[in-house]
Formats: sequence, structure tokens, C-alpha cells
Amino acid sequence: MRKRWWLLAGLLVGVGAASRAEPLPSQLEGSWRVTRILAMNKGACWTREQAAPMVGSVLSYHASSMRWRGGEVEVEEIDTRDVSAQEFTQEANGSNTFAQLGIHTAKVLEVDMQHEDMDITGATTEVPGDSVLMAGPGRIVVSACGVYFEARRTGTAVASSAPAGTAAETTARP
Repeated sequence: MRKRWWLLAGLLVGVGAASRAEPLPSQLEGSWRVTRILAMNKGACWTREQAAPMVGSVLSYHASSMRWRGGEVEVEEIDTRDVSAQEFTQEANGSNTFAQLGIHTAKVLEVDMQHEDMDITGATTEVPGDSVLMAGPGRIVVSACGVYFEARRTGTAVASSAPAGTAAETTARP
């Protein structure tokens, strides 16, 4: 009987340890400027015109919160995982690929931040930037309302000046 109790206690401790929130990856902490629209899902709740004002705005990530356009959200839990190009496409129901987002690696780190719903945009309770693909050094891809955006660490070069919807806009730089 004593052996079963220790086994049960060990399992419970193991489950508790596995469900603890992860820390924010250090490479994400800080400020990022949204530089351009990369892609839009079919059925996105924003049009290109509604998404355009996000370009130029700044996302800030801290250990227990994130901020965008004056709205600050307390982050309750952070989950990270390596996601492959194939997994991403399957989870997006084939509507987006790494190539469309300018990601040219087989896997990237995905950071998902759990929080209370909040009305930051006035269009949805979704918080832009709460799901992040670490697309490369100084470059992340975030989504909001079915629209994918590129963001670059503040202080880095800003995106192409190509008109919205052109091939240059959807081709990401390394």
C-alpha cells in the first residue's frame, strides 16, 4: 500500500511539474515593430484595410505581460513548442504555409500566451500577438483576426515599401 501511495504522489508531482507555465523565451522579450502584412486567411475577420493600421504599431513582451496599442494584458501561462512546416499547414487547414510567411526553415519555435479575453482592437476579444512564430533573428510572425504580420525587433530595418498585396510584400527577407 505504501508503494502505491508513493507512486501516486510521484505521478501527481510529475503532472504538476508538466503543467507549470514556461517562462517567456528571452529572444522574444522586448519591443517589436509590426512592419507589414504577410498573408490573410480565407474568412479573416479583418479586411486588408482594417489590418493596415497595425503596420507601424509596437508589440512589447515581458515575463508576465504583453502590450499592444495601449492595451496591456497579463499573461497567465506561456506554452512553447517546435512546430514544423507540415504541422503548421495542417493546423491552418492548408490556408497558410511557412513559405507564405517568409519562413524558410523546417521548424520554428511557437510561443502561445494564455490570458483573459480583452477588447484591444474594438473588433474582437482576440489579443493580437499572443501567438508568435520565432521566424528568425530579430523577426517574428504574429497573427490577429486571421491576418499574419511580420514584426521586427525595434531598432532594426523596416520592411519593404512595396505596395500592399504585391509579390514583394509577401516575400519575407531572411
